[in-house]
Amino acid sequence: MIKSTLIIVVCIFFYSCSESTPSGVIKQKKMQEILWDIVRADELAKQLIKSDSLKIVANENSKLVTEVLKIHNVDQKQFEKSYSYYTHHPDIMRIMFDSISVQQTRKNSLDTNKNRRVFDKKLNQ
Repeated sequence: MIKSTLIIVVCIFFYSCSESTPSGVIKQKKMQEILWDIVRADELAKQLIKSDSLKIVANENSKLVTEVLKIHNVDQKQFEKSYSYYTHHPDIMRIMFDSISVQQTRKNSLDTNKNRRVFDKKLNQ
């Protein structure tokens, strides 16, 4: 299932790469990396809230997204323009989100395997 999804995503990715993005719009690959980091920042914000009940998720998320944009050398205006462009091109946006979903699935699988190995190691001690 994952292999077929990945093949479809790759094929669509190559097809969509032939179209050029307008000036001032973040290229698809970089935008995908930014969106992936924003997803991870959102997860981190939720974890921070669990450990400190005085914090507000929206505030923490906003701070982390700002940091993500700084890391990628992108300002808020450029990100918003790019995000708007991609939301008006759902075929490209779907490819990016499918790829992010595959990344998340892969990460979860690796985390599960790592946790399983740690658990097995503890059992054998």
